[in-house]
Amino acid sequence: MGAGHAVILGRFRLTERLGTGGFGTVYRGWDERLERPVAVKEIEGGAGARVLREAHAAARLNHAGIVTLYELGEEGGRAYLVSELVDGSTLGELIGAGALSDRDLGRIGAELCEALKHAHGRGVVHRDIKPQNALVPADRSRAKLMDFGIARLAEGASLTETGEVVGTIAYMAPEQAEGAQVTPASDVYSLGLTLYEGWVGEHPVARHSPAATARRIGAPIPPLRRFRPDLPEELTELVDACLDTDPERRPELDELRGGLRAATRGLDSEAALPAPAAAQPGEAPVRGFWLAGYVAAVCALCAWLASSGGRPGAALVLAFLATPVVWSLRRAPRLLPLPSLAPALGSVGLSAVYPALAGLADTPRRRALTAALGYVWLAATALALGVTGPLGEVGSAPATWDRSLAGGAELIASLIAPQLLLGAAVWTTAALAFAVMVRGRLLALDALGALVWSAGVVAAHRALGEGTAGPTPPGGLLLAAALGLALFAALRRGSIPRARRASPVPTALHGRS
Repeated sequence: MGAGHAVILGRFRLTERLGTGGFGTVYRGWDERLERPVAVKEIEGGAGARVLREAHAAARLNHAGIVTLYELGEEGGRAYLVSELVDGSTLGELIGAGALSDRDLGRIGAELCEALKHAHGRGVVHRDIKPQNALVPADRSRAKLMDFGIARLAEGASLTETGEVVGTIAYMAPEQAEGAQVTPASDVYSLGLTLYEGWVGEHPVARHSPAATARRIGAPIPPLRRFRPDLPEELTELVDACLDTDPERRPELDELRGGLRAATRGLDSEAALPAPAAAQPGEAPVRGFWLAGYVAAVCALCAWLASSGGRPGAALVLAFLATPVVWSLRRAPRLLPLPSLAPALGSVGLSAVYPALAGLADTPRRRALTAALGYVWLAATALALGVTGPLGEVGSAPATWDRSLAGGAELIASLIAPQLLLGAAVWTTAALAFAVMVRGRLLALDALGALVWSAGVVAAHRALGEGTAGPTPPGGLLLAAALGLALFAALRRGSIPRARRASPVPTALHGRS
């Protein structure tokens, strides 16, 4: 149908063809009754059921971040969807034109999270999140999601046969590509892939053909930090988590939105996407080297203790302590030696400083795990030596615990004592609190936070160690250490200006489809 003169549904005049895609052709139109510009999608053929589903899905959505549907109708064998007209460009067009910065993409990603949260709360899963389905107005106001034409209503009947897949293949979550039931986690995957593509400049799954792309779905995706080491590590880890093949392990939209908002203020607002930063060629091998080196060192020491050293019990305890460290921190190998530092600090009476060190880890999960694991290492050392632990007497292991596997097992069993579990909980809380109170943003506030944190840790140790021989942490030294870590956090997060290292332009991951 030609644009410029046609009037459809008795009131909408088509004035200009805008493009083709998403099951139809889109026109700029004019609502002659309400005198306002509109967008009109025209769909021919047997796709009427899909149009009806789009109308049903979009009709229940009323959000500033979602293109508003005005009317649905059918005329001359064609179906029409009339919606809000957004003068602007798609996210894909802006990225391709180098018109967005890192900060822009983070802000847009957070806005899309809000729109999807609204849709999911009303039982609608989009199923086709991609840069081409996100509109950014010319005035750079709130980004909007469009094209719910293949959205799935949670309680509605499916228009596809079992096992049929719908959506843009390069952005599909693995479960969606397999024809399994889609969930809100499927949209999280697609949004994570969209953000990954924007920050890297290349799509990590797309290949030269649809078949080749389909074979890549579900395969491991290189960590975002490999290509963008200049981005905050907590942000890159969050995007990587969105791309987990297991839907249950992907973050919720609230967590993703919060992470994007927290990181946005620190992102570059000048450089265009794809940003002029590249993966450091040696970074991934270095991480693998740290992990392999740690595992090799532990295995070698265990082997020596069990054979030449004649201490199989000690080998068993070391293997027990190292295994959860490797499993929990394998993606952050630089943290691997940290739990073993807790006994060293304890030997000089500074064990209470350890939760602050753990609080510098990049994600809440790692902070909690690093703190708890450090306490377990310290408690095991106290048991082995029969000395006072950080929260009082922790008992002692058999005198020859290190000479037999049974003695080592008895020491391990002692680690589940209620007081030791309570101590691990206290350290975990302290590590999480340190990350909140000392944010590395403003030194004056960080100093105050360090003071409050130190007082709280001292009070907690006094309360929990009351009636025991448990030592009270030296408040002055603890405060000094906390202030030093506050300064380190500020330097690391850029609150204190420092020279920025230039990086070469990233090479392509692979060919586009």
